[in-house]
Amino acid sequence: MERRHLAECGSTNTEALQHLRDGGGPLVLSASRQTAGRGRLGRAWQSDDAALTFSVAFALPAELDLSGLSLAVGCTVADVLDPSGERIRLKWPNDLFLDGAKLGGILIETVPLPAERRGVVIGIGINLLPLPADVDRSAFASGHAALQALHPAATAAATLDRLAPALQAMLADFGTLGFAPWQPAFARRDLAADQRVRVGEQPGVARGVSARGELLLETAAGLVPVSGGELSLRLETPP
Repeated sequence: MERRHLAECGSTNTEALQHLRDGGGPLVLSASRQTAGRGRLGRAWQSDDAALTFSVAFALPAELDLSGLSLAVGCTVADVLDPSGERIRLKWPNDLFLDGAKLGGILIETVPLPAERRGVVIGIGINLLPLPADVDRSAFASGHAALQALHPAATAAATLDRLAPALQAMLADFGTLGFAPWQPAFARRDLAADQRVRVGEQPGVARGVSARGELLLETAAGLVPVSGGELSLRLETPP
């Protein structure tokens, strides 16, 4: 898989999507600074050398079910950075938490390609450095965790060197197996398991995820499977 680094760009996801539209092959694209980065639900964010930001671009069969891909990505990243499973946990459908505060997030975007293929871009952002003392922390509703609290010598380049081959191997397996093999791995790190949560406006208790990566939400009407899409999960009691 080709690796490419930019000093600055608008968004690595945008660049990677265009790379696929232009007929490019598998690519890991990182940037020291993004000026038009984005997260789920249309949220805008900027990044600099205090974070590792990169995108992985590749093509898959158009008919492949991508449900649970963000969870499989989260499991892979967590297993590389925290093999013991003691400190990094995952919040459905796309967040990584370290010691109860948000460490990073995942954004997956797709583009149709010829020959019954679909281009898939996985954007990943991971905080490397703690916030400066004078930063207004009220803007970080889920808290802010830094990878250097877990790995004091962590740098963007060294962390990407660890993650890239693991993600490439995961994607090769996902392309044939789907999410099901990662269901137990996600369960071990599930931040919301058996917690009272709210998904959109629907309250309930999180009861893990299905073999397709759907959140299993226990409601007054019974157990309801919920797909990621544009829905966001909020813990009724912070971690």
